[in-house]
Amino acid sequence: MGRDKALLILDGRTLVERAIAKLSAVCISVAIAGGGEELTRYARVLPDTNPGCGPLGGIVTALEGSQTEWCLFLPVDVPLLPLEFLRALTERALASSAVAVLPRVAGRLEPLCAAYRRAALPGLRQSLSEGMYKVTAAVERAGAMEVFDVADRPELFANVNTPDEFAAAERLLKDLRDAASETWVEASDS
Repeated sequence: MGRDKALLILDGRTLVERAIAKLSAVCISVAIAGGGEELTRYARVLPDTNPGCGPLGGIVTALEGSQTEWCLFLPVDVPLLPLEFLRALTERALASSAVAVLPRVAGRLEPLCAAYRRAALPGLRQSLSEGMYKVTAAVERAGAMEVFDVADRPELFANVNTPDEFAAAERLLKDLRDAASETWVEASDS
């Protein structure tokens, strides 16, 4: 993208603001794992304790910095994920005995839009120390993982990593807003 994706503006708000608003609706506190100084105006930033280890390093950083049993993760570059999904994921996690609860979307695990229990830390740290940075493999080693299938709207899990993907997210957001308006108009006409 040529710049920090967290600061891209979608529908009048930065991607980081969108993510924080959604997480704030379902979490006691919100922090940004591994973000830079420019993000401190949005939320508490947890410095990356595992630089160069990819998303697994960020997950470990967040779990280490958390005071709660569960952490809910939402990447800023998945801006269209509905709040209802995060609520359902949170409820599922709180009822689970697993160390992680991950959605499977269109047959693919989404380990970065997931909930992790602090009890996963020892296994995740071991994977980091062994240079194994693939999140799903590290989670499998950390303990029991609960996976659930998400059948509705897989396009809402799309990442925005390129200008074309960002433009597609803008179009999809407009289409969703237009569809909601049409539904409202149809309901008020009845």
